Amino acid sequence: MTEVQNFMLMVCFGCTMGFLIGTFSIMVSDGIQYLIKKRRAKKEQKKQNNE
Repeated sequence: MTEVQNFMLMVCFGCTMGFLIGTFSIMVSDGIQYLIKKRRAKKEQKKQNNE
């Protein structure tokens, strides 16, 4: 494998791994935000029912 081919392979692998890591981190952060909103809504509903 030539140096150019090796460099192209590293660049493509790096881009793919970066995309996967970014997508995974976005999924995790969105899931956390969803759970926080769900929990907050449940607390608000419980608070309104008690009043």
